[in-house]
Amino acid sequence: MNKNNFTKTAIIIGGGMAGKLIAAAISPYFSKVHIFEKDNKPLQEKEIRPGVSQANHIHALLHAGDQALETLFPGFKEDMVALGSVKIDSINDLAWFHHGVWKQRYSTELTTLLQTRPLLETYVEKRVKQLKNITYTYGVKVENYLIQNQRVCGVCIKQEPFTADLVIDTSGASSLSKLCIEKQGKNVPEEKVEIGLCYATRLYELPQRDRDFKIKLIYPNPPEQMLGGTLSMIENQKYIVTLIGYLNSIDPAEIRTEEGFSQYAKKLPLPDFAQELEGGKSLTETKIYQIPHIVWRRFDQIQLPEGLLVAGDSFCRVDPVFGQGMSVAALEALAIREFFASTPPHMNLNKLQKKLAKIVAPVWSMVLCEDFRYEAVKGKRPFGLKFQQWYVKQIFLLSAKNRKIYDEFIKVMNLVSPPTILFKPYILKEVFKRKG
Repeated sequence: MNKNNFTKTAIIIGGGMAGKLIAAAISPYFSKVHIFEKDNKPLQEKEIRPGVSQANHIHALLHAGDQALETLFPGFKEDMVALGSVKIDSINDLAWFHHGVWKQRYSTELTTLLQTRPLLETYVEKRVKQLKNITYTYGVKVENYLIQNQRVCGVCIKQEPFTADLVIDTSGASSLSKLCIEKQGKNVPEEKVEIGLCYATRLYELPQRDRDFKIKLIYPNPPEQMLGGTLSMIENQKYIVTLIGYLNSIDPAEIRTEEGFSQYAKKLPLPDFAQELEGGKSLTETKIYQIPHIVWRRFDQIQLPEGLLVAGDSFCRVDPVFGQGMSVAALEALAIREFFASTPPHMNLNKLQKKLAKIVAPVWSMVLCEDFRYEAVKGKRPFGLKFQQWYVKQIFLLSAKNRKIYDEFIKVMNLVSPPTILFKPYILKEVFKRKG
């Protein structure tokens, strides 16, 4: 363990999942870690803060995220099940309609936890607050950075300086760092893709009956279909139903009513959700979350001021349909922990920023591959996209009937293995045997 930084102070801007996970990750290597969250403290436990409106919607940790949280918070999985999370067989309990075909289902040792985000985030916050050198302060908006000799040495809050040896920006998609750096006349390159995505979610009580799934995903088959959804068991025997639509195919005004929500469910590629909702009781109003664009701000391509690191959605906001956001944040937290465990006091954070970029890059590539199946999606299309889309489509279709290929695909989707494993010789042979 590197104790060279243990007399130092860190400030984390933003108290969402990324901020909390990174705080826990670096706490062994700093004497003090301060988390500043701009939202006021919720009046009730599990209340959703204004700054995390996405928390109303379906959330799941991929296998890599699960493993990362177990590393950061030993006993995490067991604790979450005790609190009400639904533990499922990641393949056998998942009914997944994807690119026009149902995925295979068979018993495995792979597990996934299903729960609402407030249950998950409340647990993580409690574990973070058990770490004595972390303080979590609500209602604090960081306005700017303190910069001396090209080094960030703290933050300004209500024009008052708060000094620190390290500042990590996890403030979210608005990105304080981008604003501050551009005020200095520097440009932050970014890759931005307009997807026009809308989430609409209701919580339901469904009739008790034998269902052959615990979570059902119906993905749209692009480019013809733009509507999809997820129906998932959560704690307390309830179900969360999230409908998604690309390219502004969901009108928020229409879907807000219970009747409107049901009508959109009927427009999905399959009637499954509409049939389930017919006998169900809606427990909440429709919660709307709109994602006009996704963006990767390339802080890894510029020389950031010393003492500053950018992570979470401040660095890259991906398409949430693929469920990768929290898991990427968890992997970033582990990478940051590893860095401070082995790096001497004179930290070269630009190297760490590039390391975080290597975590983001394959996820960003996977997301673009799918989002650009819609011609109307606006953004710079990467080189070789058409071949990538064709090849990946073959993998999708093969994974519906070839168990060995599906096993490899699941590893990639869960961020456990790199996409390169999908180019093993036996997979290449199966792909090129197909027509189309």
